[in-house]
Amino acid sequence: MKTILVTGGSGVLGRALLPALEGRADVRVLSRHADSRPAFRPGDLQTGAGLAEALRGVDTVIHAASQPSRPQADIEMTGVLLAAAREAGVRHVVYVSIVGCDRVQAFPYYRAKTHSEALVAAGGVPFTVVRATQFHEFVAFMLSRLTRVPLLPLPGLPLQPVDVHAAAAQIAQVALDAPQGRAADLVGPQVLALPELARSWADATGARTRVLPVPAARRFTPLTRPDLGGVGRTWAQWLAQEAARPNPYAG
Repeated sequence: MKTILVTGGSGVLGRALLPALEGRADVRVLSRHADSRPAFRPGDLQTGAGLAEALRGVDTVIHAASQPSRPQADIEMTGVLLAAAREAGVRHVVYVSIVGCDRVQAFPYYRAKTHSEALVAAGGVPFTVVRATQFHEFVAFMLSRLTRVPLLPLPGLPLQPVDVHAAAAQIAQVALDAPQGRAADLVGPQVLALPELARSWADATGARTRVLPVPAARRFTPLTRPDLGGVGRTWAQWLAQEAARPNPYAG
């Protein structure tokens, strides 16, 4: 049985990864804070403190930790982790990235993801990069903020949100398999325009926002892969089951 260390284990994806790996691997979770649970290992991705011990005996690392509000820190943490993994003899690093990040370099966080992918590829540890589209929870969190106004103009930006649990199941399998360099992208089963997503969110939650589709000010680069078979629940199915629950991105 492989020993797998998960970074970002307390995040939305990390919390879905743990049950996806349960019984299939000896799972450890890197934690910056003290935690008495047996699976948790102390370690700081910013300073490197504790990483050598946390990585001792680890076969595979799933790097799911992320800092969207601090893109440069995201890059630096990836570098620190790679150096420690190389020193520890880790045999596989799985890096979780974003579909289309290399095509949207206007966003600092997407630039950081692209840079980190390059670091992983050159990091001296066998690797797999797996990209996913936005999770349903993240889309819902964004829409919950946008729909606070009575009139919401939105461009027809296409999105293909994916069920985090379905994505986690696929990422878990990637981690259990041999390194492959680049895995297939993980996408949801439907491509939906942003105004359609917002209207359905408003209907499901009782928001009184009127959504007004508008032309895009500039040509958007699609962050979708309609050529791929999607996984998991549709947006409508997720809304019916989850929209009333607290959103993990809301803190």
